[in-house]
Amino acid sequence: MLLPFLLTILIVGVVTAGISIKFDRFFAILLLMFLFKYSIFDAVNVFLWIIMLGALMILLDEKVKIKIKELPKKMKLKLFLLNPIITLIVTFFGTLLFQASVKTGMIVTLGILAILYGLRLIFIHFRPDELNYISKNQNQTVAKICQFFGPVLSSFSIGLLGTSLKPLKMPFAIRVGKMNAKQVYFGNTVTTFFASVFAIMWHVILKREDAGVTFYQHMILGAALWTGIHYLHELALLIIKPGWKKPFQIIVGIGLVLISIKIFMLV
Repeated sequence: MLLPFLLTILIVGVVTAGISIKFDRFFAILLLMFLFKYSIFDAVNVFLWIIMLGALMILLDEKVKIKIKELPKKMKLKLFLLNPIITLIVTFFGTLLFQASVKTGMIVTLGILAILYGLRLIFIHFRPDELNYISKNQNQTVAKICQFFGPVLSSFSIGLLGTSLKPLKMPFAIRVGKMNAKQVYFGNTVTTFFASVFAIMWHVILKREDAGVTFYQHMILGAALWTGIHYLHELALLIIKPGWKKPFQIIVGIGLVLISIKIFMLV
């Protein structure tokens, strides 16, 4: 158990530092399956703790707290009242599908996501001007669609597979909707936190057998992995240079596409 643990925090910490990911660490699910030899169902349940703690860490950051205070009242109501209601309901349906799914369907879905995430890292790289769009730049129709369906898609996906679909949603919102990257990222972080909390709750409530022991095992391992990944990520940032990001993304993207072959072999 110690070697898989150390390899997981090392690989995920360094990789996510290289491609600037702080909470939707999709790679951890794969390593839980291949190194820890967990079933896809147990891997998702452990990963929910990792993604929840990652999102919480961002929201507790001092800079983020200041920005939240400065948000208009209407935006606060959307993010911290309407958003939790949506995530509570939608993660329930995502969890229902999780509980009803068979191993083959889950693995095929995971393999497809690995390919899509890999292709995104290989081919989509944002220019500085794309990361600084302001409100007047955005396509209002696409922005409204993203603001409503974004939390719905993320919540359902988190309930089913633990991932918020951020690698696919961000390019769509920025490239197509011309939305502000920081606002999209913050909104997705809030959604991910609430959705992962509710998904953990629903996964326990709707579990077909007694979940008492496995719940605490998943919680402890998820918290330990997140802690290790977080500190390895911070250490790796001291070494990795900003100019390495694009080639790093391409290499990791190719790796994900190749790993998808191994995922499909589990069917």
